[in-house]
Amino acid sequence: MKTAIVLTAAGMSRRFRQGNGHHKLLAVLKGKPVLQHTLEQAKASGMDVIVVTRPEDKAIHALLHNVRPVFCVSGGLGESIAAGVGACLDYDAVIIALGDMPFLTAESYQAVNQALHFYPLARPQVEGQPGHPVGFQRSFFPALQQLTGDVGAQSVLKHQQIRYVPLSDRGCLDDIDYPDDLRHVRSHL
Repeated sequence: MKTAIVLTAAGMSRRFRQGNGHHKLLAVLKGKPVLQHTLEQAKASGMDVIVVTRPEDKAIHALLHNVRPVFCVSGGLGESIAAGVGACLDYDAVIIALGDMPFLTAESYQAVNQALHFYPLARPQVEGQPGHPVGFQRSFFPALQQLTGDVGAQSVLKHQQIRYVPLSDRGCLDDIDYPDDLRHVRSHL
């Protein structure tokens, strides 16, 4: 099965900027931008990585080495997913991941991909909580390409049988939306 990781990095980072002034994906964590950590783990999974970003985000573009960029003007999560999936029509499955989850491990991407070999939808579950990334077989591509707004794929997941993959990787749950999230993460390094 040929699977691509679609990494969403087209958001405006409004919540983070309100308290900090800059984009959360460019915030420094352990000497590197948050997005660089996320990219390194995604690439280490061995799957192709497609990064959805806005055309004007030149600082983010500078981090995109050995990945395929896809541009999305709106920046809404729904449109970002739709654009990313639209660039993956020659794949059997996609794994949707968020750029602001720097601790999500390559092994977690691989575990979701392995589940996609047997189930049409796969999602990690950590400590009883559903996490990211979320995997979709090709049969869901048309619905994913219709997404709009900032809601993500919840409407596609609703009323579907999801294969939950039990994992211990807290990186599947921890994202960075606010400056306090980044401070909290830094204090535990």
